[in-house]
Amino acid sequence: MKESETGKKGFLGKVAAISNRLPHPVTIFIILSIIVGILSVIFSKMGVSVEIEAINRSTKQVELQTFSVKSLFDNDGIRWIFESAVKNFASFEPLGVVLFFSLFFNFLNEVGLFPAFLKKSMQKIKGKYISLFIAFLGVNSSFAGDIGYVLVIPIAGIIYKQLKRNPIAGILLGFSSTSAGFAACLVSIDALIGGLSTSAIQIVNPNYVVTPLANSIFMFFFTFFITAIIAFVNDKFIEPKVSEFFPDDEKNEVQEELSEITDLENKGLKSAAIGFIISLGIILLLSVPHGAPLRNPKTGLLLLGWSPLLSSIVTVICFIFFIPGILYGITTKKIKNDKDLMALLFKSLDSFGAFIVLCFFSSIFISWFSYSQLGLIIAAKGGTFLSNIGLTRLPLIIAFILFCSFANLFIGSMTSKYVLLAPIFIPMLYKMGISPELAQLAYRIGDSSTNVISPLMSYFALILMYCNKYNKKFGMGDLISYMIPHSVIILISSLIFLGVWVIFDLPIGFGTVNFL
Repeated sequence: MKESETGKKGFLGKVAAISNRLPHPVTIFIILSIIVGILSVIFSKMGVSVEIEAINRSTKQVELQTFSVKSLFDNDGIRWIFESAVKNFASFEPLGVVLFFSLFFNFLNEVGLFPAFLKKSMQKIKGKYISLFIAFLGVNSSFAGDIGYVLVIPIAGIIYKQLKRNPIAGILLGFSSTSAGFAACLVSIDALIGGLSTSAIQIVNPNYVVTPLANSIFMFFFTFFITAIIAFVNDKFIEPKVSEFFPDDEKNEVQEELSEITDLENKGLKSAAIGFIISLGIILLLSVPHGAPLRNPKTGLLLLGWSPLLSSIVTVICFIFFIPGILYGITTKKIKNDKDLMALLFKSLDSFGAFIVLCFFSSIFISWFSYSQLGLIIAAKGGTFLSNIGLTRLPLIIAFILFCSFANLFIGSMTSKYVLLAPIFIPMLYKMGISPELAQLAYRIGDSSTNVISPLMSYFALILMYCNKYNKKFGMGDLISYMIPHSVIILISSLIFLGVWVIFDLPIGFGTVNFL
């Protein structure tokens, strides 16, 4: 499509046309890293710093800390760049999780279990409901941490392709719902954020405890609301534009055509079902009995707070589905011996070279930005401004949400950002009559809404790789431009939903109040 034609197709068309002129995403990360390095030198020389109370992540205690801009190009910075390069890459959050999960997930695809299951399920699920189904899965995937990014999103693309819809639109739907899921979930048990909130509020009230269920009631009902909003936005605004400017690349190597399921595939699915029961039984045996190894060894709890089961959920899920995959392969003759199994496993990671390169340069940019402490200082300075503008109650909560959504563009990690912001805002809002539980909920909403447009978000490069699987011309600028409507509408609708909830003073969690 010519540029003159795209210019007549509205705002997203213009953004897409402009973004097509951007360099390759790897080049963009290199440029951004250089810019961060130059800014770090300038602001370091200027002595830019901020002194705030922040939570020590090791001790969970609140301490007065000074954050100064650190130069990346002085002696210490250069030493850090060289010494930490391998460590930063190897510890880059999505890398290990994605490769580990994809080894098993793509094995299911290569052996044929996943395509057969999709063909079977597509006979039951009507296409008009699939967007709601995917959005619902994504929103609730936050219960299992980041599993949605490596499970729900690629599945969404495959399902859309099976239904003859644009698979990139399915990926964007999965991305939006998975990111929004951090502010919504049918079952919300969050000991980590609650613990950080408790540490922060105890600055002014040593006896106050924020429980893991502090936002559970609101998040339960918000799940249905935000699911409908995300599905509507994707179907009505995003998919038509994506299909127009980025149709499915007919030359791509993805072959996921919807066809009739064969008798052999049906037999394989029955064997897989038996394997699923066996593997699930093993996990239950390791989890349910008293003293089981996947329970919390100190408290004995399984789903409330931390437990080995929840912290190893990726491993658990991979194990549960690996055995069915093997039995399916044996039944359908795809696996006749160990060599066949190894060949399928090797093929599972054949296409991940581009993702690893993206992760390498993305890890450089994110780690450099974190080392410079520019993001921390921007957030702290913004927090000081917000505390001085004189708003109260609901207007103050709305301002806090908007601030968190802005800060999320500079500090990608939800936990790292909260470690910084909680000691600043939880006591401040508490003194102004806003409960720590409501402040924590406001943070969740603000943080979730802009995840999808922040290149500092750890999984951003992964989402781009998923899209490139179906159209190699789809770039980082395109991803941001098509996620802008999701981000804006999710933020506005979330503010409206929370506003109504607060106006009627409905409880947001068990044993909580909104205003003190």
